[in-house]
Amino acid sequence: MYKILGADQKEYGPVTLEQLRQWVTEGRANAQTLVQRPNSTEWTPAGTLPELAGLFAAIPAAPVYSTPAYGMGGAQPNVPNYLWQSIVVTICCCPPVGIPAIVFAAQVNSKLAAGDIAGAMDASKKARMWCWISLAVGLVGGIISAILQMLGITLAGLQS
Repeated sequence: MYKILGADQKEYGPVTLEQLRQWVTEGRANAQTLVQRPNSTEWTPAGTLPELAGLFAAIPAAPVYSTPAYGMGGAQPNVPNYLWQSIVVTICCCPPVGIPAIVFAAQVNSKLAAGDIAGAMDASKKARMWCWISLAVGLVGGIISAILQMLGITLAGLQS
């Protein structure tokens, strides 16, 4: 079963090879459409897949452009980087857990600029996950600290 990365940057599938071929003939996918093969994590252009090679020769080719130049006016996909959220949770909640969030957040824009959309999406997901983990650890630590402080005040009052 194959997966497709659509023009809207959403994953579609899994679909069979026959369904993928139908999408190509309908114009819903082209040689530049990113495809994930069965049992693979790599996104490759559909035109490079041997099982689809014959289809693209029969279809009039659309103008081929170089790799998307996102920094030069190209339409950049909307992949959030979570950088400001990572910085906030690192400062306010839990620095040791917030640091990976900053690292992954910093990778998003550079991967987009290099044309690695799947890598940018993965880094974005990991940055978001580490933000949530840092927030949770910070909240749990704050609650435990508050409880210990209240117990300390209560015990101090009992000792007087």
